Amino acid sequence: MTFLNPLLLWGLAAVSIPILIHIFNLKRTKKIEFSTLMFLKEIQQSKYKKIKLKQLLILLSRIAFIIFLVMMFAKPFETGFLGAPAFKSKSSVLIVLDDSFSMQTRDNNGNDLENGKKKINMLLEALGPNNEIFFSTVSAINKTSASIPYKDVNSIKDTLELIKTSAVTRDLNEVMYYSEEILSSASNTLKEVYLVTDGQTSFLNNDAAIHPVFKDKDNLNFSVILTGTRNANNISIDTINTVSKIFEKNRPVKIKAVLNNHNNFNSVNKSVILTLGNYKEEKVLDIPANSSAEADFIVKPEQAGYLQGSIELVQSDISDDEISADNRQYFTFYVPEKVNVLIASPSPYDAEYVRLVLNTSKEISPGADASTFFMIKEINSTDISGENLNLYNSVIIINKQRFLPTEAANVKSYIESGGGVLLYPGSLSEIDNYNNELMKLMDLPYITGRFTQTEALKFDKVDLDHAVFEGIFRSDHDKKNISIESPSVLNGITPGGGRNAQSIVTLTNGVNFMEEYSMGKGKLLMFASPPDMSSSDFPSKNLFSPVTIRSVMYSANINGIKPAVTGRDYFIDLNETDLVYDSINVVSASKDINSGRFLLNENSAMVNIGATLLNTGNFSIMNAGKNIMSFPVNFGRSESVSGRMEMSDISSLLNDGYGLKVNVIAPQDMLVASILDTRNGRDLWMYFLLIAVIFLIIEYLLSRSIMKSK
Repeated sequence: MTFLNPLLLWGLAAVSIPILIHIFNLKRTKKIEFSTLMFLKEIQQSKYKKIKLKQLLILLSRIAFIIFLVMMFAKPFETGFLGAPAFKSKSSVLIVLDDSFSMQTRDNNGNDLENGKKKINMLLEALGPNNEIFFSTVSAINKTSASIPYKDVNSIKDTLELIKTSAVTRDLNEVMYYSEEILSSASNTLKEVYLVTDGQTSFLNNDAAIHPVFKDKDNLNFSVILTGTRNANNISIDTINTVSKIFEKNRPVKIKAVLNNHNNFNSVNKSVILTLGNYKEEKVLDIPANSSAEADFIVKPEQAGYLQGSIELVQSDISDDEISADNRQYFTFYVPEKVNVLIASPSPYDAEYVRLVLNTSKEISPGADASTFFMIKEINSTDISGENLNLYNSVIIINKQRFLPTEAANVKSYIESGGGVLLYPGSLSEIDNYNNELMKLMDLPYITGRFTQTEALKFDKVDLDHAVFEGIFRSDHDKKNISIESPSVLNGITPGGGRNAQSIVTLTNGVNFMEEYSMGKGKLLMFASPPDMSSSDFPSKNLFSPVTIRSVMYSANINGIKPAVTGRDYFIDLNETDLVYDSINVVSASKDINSGRFLLNENSAMVNIGATLLNTGNFSIMNAGKNIMSFPVNFGRSESVSGRMEMSDISSLLNDGYGLKVNVIAPQDMLVASILDTRNGRDLWMYFLLIAVIFLIIEYLLSRSIMKSK
C-alpha cells in the first residue's frame, strides 16, 4: 500500500488534540469526605472506574477517527502489478485461449468458446496499447507463429473471429512449458499470463511428474479466466477395437465400439452407424447413466489393401449430448494381397505337409489363388543366420537341430520388431541348445523335456476364443457343443508355461500341444510335435489345414496398425525395401483437411509426422505414388469428461505444482475491474472513510453513555 498525497500525512499530528483534552480533564480537585456519605464510597469507586474506562475508549476512538480521516485524505492506494498509477510500466503479456472441444459447452450466456472470445476482447481493452502481446490457442502452442508477438490489438481480434474448437487436446503442463519459453524471451521485465479456459479437470489436473520452473516469479502475474460453470451433457465414442486378428477377403471382421454416457441419467435409443466404403450398418443402444455400452459390428472386406472406416454416434437429441466432436471415431485395417513366408527345415521332407497346405488350401480367402497368396521361400534350417527375416511376414522353423548365437539373435530381433515365428521342434532338435541359446536369449520359459507315449494322446482343452480358431467353425454361438476331431499324438517336446506364455491347445497328459509366447511387437507359436506322420497323425486331420493357415496369418501380424491421437507425436518407421528417399506425403481421406510433406533422410528411418495430425480422420502416407501405410487419427478421450475444477483447487494446483500466485477470475466476476485492480492497483480511501465513520459513531455512543451515568 502507498499514498498518492503523502504530504497530508502531516495531519496525523492532530491526534495530539484529543490526547491533550483528555489530560486536562483529568486534573484532580480537592477531596472532602462527609461522614454521612461514607456508605456510598464503595459504590462511587466502582462507578468511577467504569467512567474512566469509557473515557479511555472515547480517547482511542477520537485518535482512530483522526488517523483514518487523515489517511483517507492522503489517498491510500493498493499497489498493483505494474506499480502505482504514476509509475506504470510496460509488460509482456501472453494470452492463451483453450479451444478444446469441451468448450462447446453452453449456458445462458452462450458456449464457452464464444464467452472466452468476449472475455479476451474485454481483456485487450483493459490492457491498453503499450504492451508486448503474445496470443495462442491451446491447440497451436507448438506452432512457430505462437512465439511471435502481435503488432496490434486489432490483429488479435481478427484472429479471434476465425477460431473454432479443435480436436487437439493438450494439458496444463504443456501450456506452462510454452508459457515459460515465451516469457523467457520476452522483451519486458514484467510479464503477465492470462489463461482463458473452461476449467476442465482433465485439462488442468494432469499427472505430469515434472513441472516447468518459472525463473522470475516475482515479476510474473498469472491469471486464470474461467468461461463458464456448467458441466455439459455428453455421450462419447471412447474406443474402437478390431476384435479380429486375422484379416482376409470376404471373411468376417469383428469391430467393437465402446460408448460412454457421462450423464447422470439414462440415454435410450442411441443410433450408432458404421461406415466402410459403401457399406453401412446401424445399431441402436441404451446406455445407462455414468456407464458404457458396446456396439458390435461384422463386416466382410471385398478387396485387399488398407480399408478405412468410421463409427459415428448420431447426435439426435442435443439435450443429452451437447458435444458433437467426440461422436465419431475412425479405424483402419489391412487385408493382405499376399503373405511372404519363409520355411526353414533340414530337408524338404520335413516341410512337406506345411508346404502342401500353403500351396493348395481352400481355407484362405474365397476366390483367392493359393499359389499366389502365400509367397513361399524354402531354405535349409542351417542358413537362418544369413537370411534377412524382415522380408517375410511369417517364418516357419521345422525340426531345426540347434541354434547358433547369431541365429538366435536374428530370430529374436525379428520377433521383437513385429514378426511372427511358427516353431516345430522335432526329433533332431537339441532341447538344451534351444533353452540355452534361443529361449534364454528371448527370456521365455524353457522347454522342460520330451514325452513318448505308447497310447496316443488326444486334445484335452482347446481355446476356441483364440484368434487361430476364430472363424474355423461355422457358428461360435455355442462353442461348448462344438466337437473337434482330435489327432493322435505319440511323442514330442513339452513347452514351458508361465510368464509371457498362453496355452492354446492342451493334451490329455497336461502338455501344451500349442502355445503362444509374446515378445516385443511379435509372437512365437510353438508346437509340441512337428508336422509329420511319425509324431502324430495331425497332418491327416481336417483341422490341420485351417490351423496351419490361420497360425501363419496370425503370427504374420500384418495389421500392426497403431492409431494416432490428434496433436501428439507419431513416429513412423521407414524401413521399407522399395522406399524412394525423396519425400513422403501425409494425406487425409477427407479433402478439407490439409496434408503435410516431409523430406526424408537415408540416415534416419524414423519420421515424426505428429505436427500434421491436427484433425481426426483416416490418413495415408504416400511415397512415389505408393501408399506405404494407412492409419486412423482420433481425439484424446479425456476431453469427453466435462467436469470442472473448483476455483480454490485451481489456485492450490498452480501454487503447489508451479509455485505461482494466481488470480482466478470467475465467469460472473467483473473482468475489467478485476484485471485493472490486479495490474494497476485499487483506491482504498472509501474503506478508510468507512472506518473513520465507525470510530466516530463509537465515540458518540460512549459519550452519551457517560452523560446518562452522571
